[in-house]
Amino acid sequence: MAELHNLKDLLSSKNIMKVLLRISLIMLLGLLSLVAISIFQFVPTSFLPKYPNSQNIEQSDSLREECFTKVDQESLQTCKELVSQDRSDVEAWNQLGNIYYELENYQEAYLSFKYATTLQADHAIAWANICAALNQLQSYEEALNACNTSLDLSSVSESSVDERVLAWNNKAIVLYFLGRYREA
Repeated sequence: MAELHNLKDLLSSKNIMKVLLRISLIMLLGLLSLVAISIFQFVPTSFLPKYPNSQNIEQSDSLREECFTKVDQESLQTCKELVSQDRSDVEAWNQLGNIYYELENYQEAYLSFKYATTLQADHAIAWANICAALNQLQSYEEALNACNTSLDLSSVSESSVDERVLAWNNKAIVLYFLGRYREA
């Protein structure tokens, strides 16, 4: 009879544990919802998607053309304006980095390339560009890691040969600066 009483106690404690677990999960989901709502309240409106009208599209196309065809101070300003209009434009961020790089502002180039990869983590060209910028900033090990990331990404995707060539080229340059001549 004592064994039967212990079994009832065990079953009731299992039920209590199940109920407590369910309550905990409900509370956790509620907390996560509150956190998500409070984070969303602080998202700047510049990060929210815009619905362009035809005039904005024409202006954006004009800015895009100038941003992607020249590499000078004027195109730098144009690219800055382009990314300020659409902060989610990965290609524009990458191009902005290219212009900074050509103007030998390697820190800004690195930041632009890095932002492009935060928007699209599998952007192999941006990773190869990060490699080049970090090489110029003499952060060779980080540059090597960025090149390897680019190579990994370009080998899994159906990307162009240009991405792989750029990544291998940048990696060889970094290896050279590291004194690893045979690998380079």
